[in-house]
Amino acid sequence: MRSASGSCGATVGDNIGVGCRASRVVGLDLDVEDDGQAVLADLAARLCQPWPDTLTVATPSGGRHLYFAAPDGSTIGSFSGARSPLGPGIDVRGPGLRSGGYLIGPGSVVGGIPYAIVRDEPVRALPRWIADRLQHHPGRKTA
Repeated sequence: MRSASGSCGATVGDNIGVGCRASRVVGLDLDVEDDGQAVLADLAARLCQPWPDTLTVATPSGGRHLYFAAPDGSTIGSFSGARSPLGPGIDVRGPGLRSGGYLIGPGSVVGGIPYAIVRDEPVRALPRWIADRLQHHPGRKTA
């Protein structure tokens, strides 16, 4: 395939989707509007836990995506807005029960602004203090 720029490969405007189920990734989407970074920092402080050290991507809106390896044998769904067990401003994208969620990956460009890696660390295991709040429990609705 020839791209709009004339070279072989992806066309202009193509972006990267990270399928959470296929990659066994849990993504925390820290929104700017409800200050997801401050909400997560406050939760960590209340639980005497450090800020999670993992691959982190800046989003075009100024938010952050934190990437984690999903715990073996767990079911973590996707949550948005007021349904998020982590608090307002923290959307969760998980492998789910069936199809799972997805994240727009680093290197993608939306509105002329790239999703860019700001913390180039290995994808770490989802910290237990976060996983405990996200695990599927009978009766809890997940997307």
